[in-house]
Amino acid sequence: MNRTLLLGAAALLASTGAYAADLPYPTKAPAAAIAVIPPFSWTGFYLGGNAGYSWGESKATDVLFYDSTGGVYTPEPGFYAGNDVKFGGLDGWIAGGQLGYNYQFENNWVVGVEADFQWTGAEDSLDFYATTSGPYYQAKADLEWFGTVRARLGYAFDRLLVYGTGGFAYGQVKTSASVSGLDGGIPDPFTTTSGSDTTIGTGWTVGGGLEYALTDNWILRAEYLYVDLGKSDVTTYLAGTPGSYITSEADLTTNVVRAAISYKF
Repeated sequence: MNRTLLLGAAALLASTGAYAADLPYPTKAPAAAIAVIPPFSWTGFYLGGNAGYSWGESKATDVLFYDSTGGVYTPEPGFYAGNDVKFGGLDGWIAGGQLGYNYQFENNWVVGVEADFQWTGAEDSLDFYATTSGPYYQAKADLEWFGTVRARLGYAFDRLLVYGTGGFAYGQVKTSASVSGLDGGIPDPFTTTSGSDTTIGTGWTVGGGLEYALTDNWILRAEYLYVDLGKSDVTTYLAGTPGSYITSEADLTTNVVRAAISYKF
């Protein structure tokens, strides 16, 4: 009997072991795949638009006023001694567009080149008496448009770019003037003559800014530029009095603050 029980138990164990051997061994579940987002690259061409505000000053030096006989009016001390005429502030809005190219190195430094063109509403005017007895002058300056071609150097913190920039600047300045004789110390409109002149100045610009990539294509920017359009000789011929004109050397500088949006290709 005991022998029979032992034999039965042995047979049961053998069959159980064979069944267990046929069962699959448990395996560890594969690790879930982790998505790797590549860092943003600033390399590529871009195109966009901008708008902002500019403020600066226009100064005319070596101003000479010629009448129809060739005589020269010279401002007296206390009026505009030294023949210098300085406008108070050449302020106004700006709007335009920009295009450029950036290249980002593996160490996150970014180099690029950019060109922009701006229309402006910056203008200023003044009036004064050349001498205590006249004549009476009115003058106005308008910065009609300007553009720049600049190199850029910056450092990228992923989607944030901090940069400096500088290069060539050019722009069109329109000056106008009128001259009136005095009648009892009051400007006489019947003797008023006027004229205007347009000149394109060239110079330099320097500045810097911040850019942030909202997406892989759309980029926002905040920027400051200082623009010096150099000096240019201006001659304004006055209509109504043949032979009368004003000569000066114009000097214009302006500060620009603007916001921009660009599309990166």
